[in-house]
Amino acid sequence: MKSGDLKIGYLMVSSPVPNVYVGGLMVTDGRGLPVEFRYTEPIQPSKIQQVLYGQVLSAYIKREVILETLLKNIESKFKCLLVEDEHLVDYPAKGYSIVRIAATKSSPIGPVGKTQDIAPGEVLLQVTAEASPIRVHLGKPKAAGEDESGTTGEKPSDINGLLLEAGQGMDIAEPLKRIEKALEIICQEVGITAAAR
Repeated sequence: MKSGDLKIGYLMVSSPVPNVYVGGLMVTDGRGLPVEFRYTEPIQPSKIQQVLYGQVLSAYIKREVILETLLKNIESKFKCLLVEDEHLVDYPAKGYSIVRIAATKSSPIGPVGKTQDIAPGEVLLQVTAEASPIRVHLGKPKAAGEDESGTTGEKPSDINGLLLEAGQGMDIAEPLKRIEKALEIICQEVGITAAAR
């Protein structure tokens, strides 16, 4: 597959000030060039909602409000949705896999493609020869007897292969930083800034 044909989704949910949430979903090609970008306006739950939802409010807003809204509105198809937030990994995806990634500052762990288990369902993956490996979390491990594949039927090795393919033409984690910056600008445009904390 040519890098221009590979499509990867990136989702970031930010909370620039307490009790305000904003989300952005960008689809890139295999070179990291944006194909499509959608975002939500900042969401601020009322005090009554904060009381009624309690500790589950943040996860509810991230999954059922932001993620579902963005997925309904995005037109580009992608094989994998990369996120930073643990609340989003176990969302029941259809037609793609949701994977939590994080950049690390670890020393390289070996040749390109080498993995190192660090927790159940979580590995370090060496994407390029010289850079630090990325942390890849595929969600909760399946119980005994459950299908070992993800919601798309893809195994962890398939996901790693997709990330390695994309890593040949781009920095896998970098688009999340771009979305974070775009969300900051969106919030600033409506008068919400992190300095207001």
